[in-house]
Amino acid sequence: MLLADLSSTTNVTSSPRLLSKYSAAADVLLRISDLAIVVAAGLIAYRLRFETWLPASGYRVAIGTALLYAIICFSLFPLYRSWRGRTLGREFGVLALAWSGVFVLFSAHALIVQLGQDISRLWLGYWYLGGFAALALSRTLVRNLLNRLRSRGVDVQRVVVVGLRPPVVKLHHYLRRNPWVGMQIVGYFRTRYDMVLGDYSENLPCLGEPEQMADFLSNDESIEQVWISLPLGERERIKSLLAALDTVPIKVKLVPDLFDFGTLNQSGEQIGNVPMINLRQGGVDRDHYHVVAKAVMDKLVALLALTLLAPLMIAIAIGVKLSSPGPVLFRQKRHGLGGREFQMLKFRSMRVHQEQGPHLSQATRGDPRVTRFGAFLRRTSLDELPQLFNVLGGSMSVVGPRPHAVQHNSHYQNLINRYMQRHYVKPGITGWAQVNGFRGETPELRDMKKRVQYDLDYIRRWSLWLDLKILALTSVKVLGQKTAY
Repeated sequence: MLLADLSSTTNVTSSPRLLSKYSAAADVLLRISDLAIVVAAGLIAYRLRFETWLPASGYRVAIGTALLYAIICFSLFPLYRSWRGRTLGREFGVLALAWSGVFVLFSAHALIVQLGQDISRLWLGYWYLGGFAALALSRTLVRNLLNRLRSRGVDVQRVVVVGLRPPVVKLHHYLRRNPWVGMQIVGYFRTRYDMVLGDYSENLPCLGEPEQMADFLSNDESIEQVWISLPLGERERIKSLLAALDTVPIKVKLVPDLFDFGTLNQSGEQIGNVPMINLRQGGVDRDHYHVVAKAVMDKLVALLALTLLAPLMIAIAIGVKLSSPGPVLFRQKRHGLGGREFQMLKFRSMRVHQEQGPHLSQATRGDPRVTRFGAFLRRTSLDELPQLFNVLGGSMSVVGPRPHAVQHNSHYQNLINRYMQRHYVKPGITGWAQVNGFRGETPELRDMKKRVQYDLDYIRRWSLWLDLKILALTSVKVLGQKTAY
């Protein structure tokens, strides 16, 4: 859930509301341990490479230089911000970028001063891999320690909300199910826009009217945050609440009710001095390193697959040519990233024919247009292999929502809500919907709706680990799936 911070820019560090001693201790511990790990990993790598603990003078200079670059890179990247409620995987992604930046700067430095010719590349490799593993392990241990403390009621941030709106209820349920986040909504101040939830007040008590909030906060200094949940049109009401809180040094966040907006991966950002809310965006463009990571993985997987499968693809091409007259490859217009059209490649599995009318008919069981060899290709998904060239060309990804024919998109976009949001990412050879059984013919509208739901879920949850999971499941669940005709 998006929480827009409306706190004053005044820096008030003396208030217990604005500083957690446990988080501060963890920050200091990580900063010190990170630098110690950089040096220790270099020494251990030297021991593994040269079987001695005392580095030569050139290696001591290298370790000292890398330590200086580590101080710079670790400060530039948001390694030491609060990761409360954020995933460990995302923290590892930032860590990988920062640690790689250290070695990029060190390599450039070594090239300029001609230090590299005296340094073992194997030692650098040991240092890079071992250092990252140790840095990741230290963060895992610190996070686990903080999570355990928060689950037991230590270092828990207490929150009050103004307005009992659907986002607040969802947040309350989430925080109760995940005590490791370390946040607790202790109650709400009623407004005329509140939901009617029967006995829900037993779980989240009403603390009174918003006009009583300033006095309540003055008497209870354990409250660390105020979340305002009002309709976006209540601008003047929100301004009056902020004015009432001017005398209280407390964090204030806006919890916008965006559930009816058809949002996708909503987030907040600031351009210049103007705050903005992203209502819809793709799952892989939230951070630039995600874009690079997915692009690199696509190219590597496609190149490796084409190299290993080249003999098989040649044999399939010969089989297609012998099965019926016509070209080996079938090209069809599909919608890709941003709704732009591209030519998707497949091994031809049907006899050459002309569609009747503007509508494109899906293949069905026993379809007379499908050749015997084509039926085998479809059943085993081998007809999709030429799309590896689409991946190399940049029009497709290895994993993503399956691209539908242009005619199908024109048909379904008017029948299925948010259907075209599938195009916020590149289409894939395989996808989350396919490994969950929604592949091939969709005779009922509900089948396509379910497929779209899985596609949007993939966009929201995207990570490299999810892509790898889908690739692994594809080999088990998709190949030979009976719904492909």
